[in-house]
Amino acid sequence: MARPSYLIYGRDDSPSFLICLLSGIQHTFVMSSTLILPVVVVGEVGGSQLEVQRVVSMTMIAIGITTMLQSLRGRIGMGHLCPYLAGVPYFAASMQAAWAGGVSMMAGMFVMAGLFESFFSRLVKRLRFLFPAEVTGVVVMMVGIALIPLGVANFMGIKTAEALYEIPDIMVGATTLAVMIGLSVWGTGRVRVYCVFIGLVIGYLVAYTADVMTIYDINKVAAARSFKLPGLLENAWQFDPNLVFPFIIAALCTSLKAIGDMITCQKISDDQWKQPDMTGISNGLLAGGIGTTLAGILGGVGISTSSSNIGVSAATGTTSRKIGLFAGGLFVLFACLPKITAVFSVMPKPVMGAVLIFVTCYMITAGIQILLTVEMDTQKIFVIGAAIIFGLSADILPDLYNYIPAWLKPMFSSSLTLSTVIAITLTQIFRVGDYLKSKLSAKH
Repeated sequence: MARPSYLIYGRDDSPSFLICLLSGIQHTFVMSSTLILPVVVVGEVGGSQLEVQRVVSMTMIAIGITTMLQSLRGRIGMGHLCPYLAGVPYFAASMQAAWAGGVSMMAGMFVMAGLFESFFSRLVKRLRFLFPAEVTGVVVMMVGIALIPLGVANFMGIKTAEALYEIPDIMVGATTLAVMIGLSVWGTGRVRVYCVFIGLVIGYLVAYTADVMTIYDINKVAAARSFKLPGLLENAWQFDPNLVFPFIIAALCTSLKAIGDMITCQKISDDQWKQPDMTGISNGLLAGGIGTTLAGILGGVGISTSSSNIGVSAATGTTSRKIGLFAGGLFVLFACLPKITAVFSVMPKPVMGAVLIFVTCYMITAGIQILLTVEMDTQKIFVIGAAIIFGLSADILPDLYNYIPAWLKPMFSSSLTLSTVIAITLTQIFRVGDYLKSKLSAKH
């Protein structure tokens, strides 16, 4: 079924204010999913509750502004709905910096990392050869596969594979997922567009009824202040040359992940899509680099594109860039509204898991669709197969990489990043091999 014209990138007519507002709100819920990362980082180094709140608020402001930048068309931003969140690839490097010099050290290193991302964005237009269809298909598919462990664990309401799950948690997750799937499959018009938002509301209600969400969570929301401007970083930024390499590796991994997410954005927004628009991706990476630099200046943590939000766009058909302006603006506003951030912070794990599983279905099939267009030969079989196998190993057997040097850990922290690196590397190895073979054949 064709999507309404006002939802598709590139059309002149725009979605209504109500569509933008409600779609923006449902995106902000998903954008909040990794705000636990700055909480963990600051908490690990003994930061106060006030410092934790400040870092979270500043991270939200950087996320919101960057999401709006991505919605612009021009030298900055790719002109698509491509929301951001706190960057998982930066987590290991963030901990190193925080242990070395606290929040000030972490902020200074993020300024450097953001500048590197911006520099890398200027080179990417010349790197189209790195992303043939087989690599693009693997990357897009792995964007979804990378969400599976997080999605299923949250759906079950557990933190680790060894933890016990509870029937009420599964009931909440299953109900939330069933509502979203039902509205997406059988819903019509705007009901389908808001299927994730409606599922979230019902998920919260069922979670409270089943005691998965408690009165303590309600009191936490009630006790939060209505309005508070976040404070700026108290101490001057610090910089440690020994941390440059880990942050550059993390920035590269973040950029590779962003390329995969942006390619997916382009594909779901254009029914006639055939190959990546590297100019748009370059401008999008520049927006991300500016966002991470801004996060460092404000004293927040590094940010990256949100695969989950892109999945929401694919699932609901809401791909208008105008929604990105609303989602980003709302996230900046929410950073000053502690009651709203408290609603995000008490989101039941099974509800978040249901959302992740819902959007993952769309992400995986989008990658498969691209791979089905590839004319297979032996080289492409090994590029695709090896990238997926070793990429999945990062999720299935994470202990294999426990002893990887700290500066390389960002590359192995995500199945998406690892599979992307392997797919690109193998493609270029085969290309060089073919070139050398042709030279040797010519001599004989």
